[in-house]
Amino acid sequence: MAALWGCMRCYYGIMNILFTRFPLESRMGGAEVQTLALMRGLQKKGHEVAFLGSCPVLLEETEKLKIENGKWKIGNPPVTKWEAVRFLWNQFLKKRELNSQFSIFNFQFHADAVVMLSLSEKLLLTPYLHKQRIKVIWVEHDRVGPWLTHNPWLCKLRRLSRYATTIVVSELSKKIYEQLGFSNVIAIPNGIDASRLQPNRNQEPRTRNKTFRIGTIARLSNDKGIDLLIDAVKDLSDVQLTIVGTGPAEAALQSAICNLSHVSITPHIDDLASFYTSLDLFVLPSREHDPFGLVAGEAMMLGIPVIVTDACGIAGYLTNQRDAVIVPAGSAANLHRAIEDAHNNPGKYSAIEKEGQCTAQKLFTMEHMVERYEEILQ
Repeated sequence: MAALWGCMRCYYGIMNILFTRFPLESRMGGAEVQTLALMRGLQKKGHEVAFLGSCPVLLEETEKLKIENGKWKIGNPPVTKWEAVRFLWNQFLKKRELNSQFSIFNFQFHADAVVMLSLSEKLLLTPYLHKQRIKVIWVEHDRVGPWLTHNPWLCKLRRLSRYATTIVVSELSKKIYEQLGFSNVIAIPNGIDASRLQPNRNQEPRTRNKTFRIGTIARLSNDKGIDLLIDAVKDLSDVQLTIVGTGPAEAALQSAICNLSHVSITPHIDDLASFYTSLDLFVLPSREHDPFGLVAGEAMMLGIPVIVTDACGIAGYLTNQRDAVIVPAGSAANLHRAIEDAHNNPGKYSAIEKEGQCTAQKLFTMEHMVERYEEILQ
């Protein structure tokens, strides 16, 4: 019976796919949202999925979704100087523990492929899986920074990348990883979860009025460039800017807007879709590598025109002045000119928002993302 089931699985292309994540810290962020959506999408296509790791968010959410999971701690990944040193001394013990735990978990699951989301298992588990002829997928959602470019384990990662397929979310990220020496890099844009974009039924239709409404959603940190956006609108009194997010730069940004009545910061929005549809313009002002920029894609999906910088990975899928406006990163003046142009040329931006919505519906759906992953996994 087991042999018959195995033949049927092979005939229909059904796979057992194990996801792993051993993060330094865990919160419900973009990587977690995308991973859970990918798991659900693969399940809908008939594949079996499971999770093994120490990520509390993914353990909790997979439990809710009745996805098989296993909890295992192997310590923090080597993404800081101290953890890199500790990893050097503990790597052999960690490797034995992780390989043993995988073997125990896999005795019942029989993984055809393992999708790795954090650095530890990429270093420790990849050689073992390669010898077992199990397909290895590395997923890179995070912004590339010193944690990787100055990491003493980068040379080993380069070597091991030959045994894996590294999936990034944009051509911009692909270029960066290839420049770092990674092999077999493929770009798949993030998928937008339509269930997150169901507006409140009481939301009034968007109408153009005297106040030009701009919004952004981002972590309040230097790399996101929110200070540049504030600087860009500080002299535009007929503009209302709403910034949604929290982060280490929050106090400094609150101080910067203390005398700007037309700019506000709020930590969270419950009704995400209604926020998007209340806007005349969405701006993502990232000044440093932003792997994708899912919030810009969500705004586009709902027919909101967007301005993004060329530091945003999503810009690589867009055409400037056609389905979005793309400006050079790091300049408040560039953002200011683009915002003024949007305010003064509603007809032009109406055409951009329509093209942007078509692009989002074509490239950034969850179905498109799952299909691309399925092609690579099989």
